[in-house]
Amino acid sequence: MSRRREANVHWKHLLFYGVAVAVVVLIGGVAIWSFIEKQSLVIQPEPLPKVTVVTADANSRLAAAWVTFLNRAEMPATLVPLEKFDPIEGVVVFCQVPSISPQLAEMLDQFVHRGGAIAFVGIPPETPIGKFQFTADVGNSDSTFKLSETVSPILSRLNPGYEVTAHPTEVAFLKESPRMSIDARWSNNARATIMHMEEGGGRYLWFGFNPDSLEVAKDVQLMVLMKSAFRWAAGQPVSDGAVGQPQTAKTLTPDARRLARANQFVFSVDRMKDGDSFTVRMTNRGKQPLDNPTVKIWLPPSVTEVALAGDLIMKRNATLTSVPGESACLVSLPTLSRNEQRVLKLKVVKEREGQVSASLR
Repeated sequence: MSRRREANVHWKHLLFYGVAVAVVVLIGGVAIWSFIEKQSLVIQPEPLPKVTVVTADANSRLAAAWVTFLNRAEMPATLVPLEKFDPIEGVVVFCQVPSISPQLAEMLDQFVHRGGAIAFVGIPPETPIGKFQFTADVGNSDSTFKLSETVSPILSRLNPGYEVTAHPTEVAFLKESPRMSIDARWSNNARATIMHMEEGGGRYLWFGFNPDSLEVAKDVQLMVLMKSAFRWAAGQPVSDGAVGQPQTAKTLTPDARRLARANQFVFSVDRMKDGDSFTVRMTNRGKQPLDNPTVKIWLPPSVTEVALAGDLIMKRNATLTSVPGESACLVSLPTLSRNEQRVLKLKVVKEREGQVSASLR
């Protein structure tokens, strides 16, 4: 009888230790898996896109001003005469080109479908490119233009409603359509100053100000705007962040974005070396916890759907929400403690047919 009791006791002890060992092994395995997963998050830094400024007038002062302005923003811009232009890669900027040949228009349409992008400064060419034809008239500018407070890939990381001062001069006024997203307007006449548009995977930009008229030649906000605009156009991921109440943070209201900047919410999105994944980093460098830190990510136009990837520790409490009608998504956390950093992984699960991914160009 006593032997039977001892056997039962020993069995219970062994069961207890067995469960404890299993838990330790499980925790250790998860920790090792998490460590290996984090070590695999090797990003592929993407250089700023190449920009080709095309003009029909070799002596164009406006074209020269834009090349200088883009170089100030650290954009590798090159000035090319229209007769020597051949669309290959990057972002093409048309400046003072009244019209283009039907053959070049067809080449540009194919260029956009391959992942290239087109921008216009001033009066756009009168020749349609694919389905699109942008038109503008001429008028006198105001002394300031104001950036929109609406969340936008072009205005990511900027102060909502920021005003830029310029000397009044003759400029182009774009004729707007409902498909256009206006990112800045002249303060008094309310005509568009900056526009972006995405349609069927194609990305387009338009700028209506003259860089030579700016009172501050190297306005920091405008330098950031140029980098974001051309990175977005070239298909690189662009992001903006917000904190606060769930509804305001997840809709990235102007106040939620201002709060994120004031409380030192730092975030970034980078393509990984495999070309089919992205890392999302969120860091709280402020003095207090952040509520509902949210990052909106504008993805390359070839990407139509992503999913959270990585281990359970990496994905804990994270929420991924797609944004209908945009090549974008939201990544949110319920909170981010002081000095805490979270690294998440997004995996591409669906791409647009017929368009080359930026990673394959």
